[in-house]
Amino acid sequence: MDESDPAVAPPPLAGPFRLHTFRPRGRPDVGTRTLFVHEWTSSGFTVRGLVGLLDLTGGHCTSRQAVVLPHERVHADQVQQLAGRMARGRVDTAPILLAHHGPAPLRSLLDEVCSEPPRLVRSLRDQRHRVWALARPSELDLVADQLSRTSALLADGHHRYAAHLRLLTSGTRGADRALSVLVDHDDTPLHLGAIHRVVAGRVVETARRQGWGVTPTTSTNPLHEMAPGRIVVWESGRTHVLTLPPTPGPPGGSGLVTTATMPMLALDRMLSGLPLTDAAYHHEADSALTEARRRERSAILLPAPTLDEVLAVVRQGRLLPVKATSFQPKPRPGVLTRRLRDV
Repeated sequence: MDESDPAVAPPPLAGPFRLHTFRPRGRPDVGTRTLFVHEWTSSGFTVRGLVGLLDLTGGHCTSRQAVVLPHERVHADQVQQLAGRMARGRVDTAPILLAHHGPAPLRSLLDEVCSEPPRLVRSLRDQRHRVWALARPSELDLVADQLSRTSALLADGHHRYAAHLRLLTSGTRGADRALSVLVDHDDTPLHLGAIHRVVAGRVVETARRQGWGVTPTTSTNPLHEMAPGRIVVWESGRTHVLTLPPTPGPPGGSGLVTTATMPMLALDRMLSGLPLTDAAYHHEADSALTEARRRERSAILLPAPTLDEVLAVVRQGRLLPVKATSFQPKPRPGVLTRRLRDV
């Protein structure tokens, strides 16, 4: 990303949490506005979520009070370009992906709905999709009641979320609701992985200078050194483990997540002096190592956080570095879409 495109923090959303019904674009067989259960299977993972239009009219609030919590910054130019495309095309083509700890009554309802034949079965490339409708008043009432007391992490779609908010402030019709899929992490959890970096420059020297603990290892396989709470760097043919000392907290313990338990929180500061304009990002650690060896660069292998760790960070009003998490699998766009004018 161009350095002239600043990273900004999308605001948390005030509650209550609401998913509105809608009629999907291109589905004349759906005669009434409804919510949907969308199940997708990819590479052995099956995830299901509740699909509807996320109400964005609650305004902004503090992270502790929010019902939708972004966890990554966005690039302002990219948000503006996306908002322009949405305004011209007037279509939501891909849902915002949200994750939460869902209530048991809602899981039971989804189990009941999914025991019936699906309304739609479709294959898109490497994914299989099944969709059910929730249209009965009793079902919609239960969903509304259960969601009114929930909050969710914005897992994927930060730029789409920010683009909707930009269009909302400009008065664009339909921008006050965003096509979204809400996944219950206690039901069919998304796989949460790290995104690894390949960068130019002396990462180990920079880390030492900034007070990181640097421990060289004799391991021939850097992957063997990966563990929660530590960063592994492969540089110039050697493997190093980077750690930070514990950060003192308030007396009596506060439950704060510190850079000692999530070292990636300090990653931006540590890398600020390195040339990152052509940094490469990898979802798989072994592919990051392969590129680093081929290009004679440094590979930074990050630990995968848990959903609760990410939630704890954002509840403190903090954000993770750009490209810090990878929620998989994400549903392919195009299964359920919505025209912005359909409010």
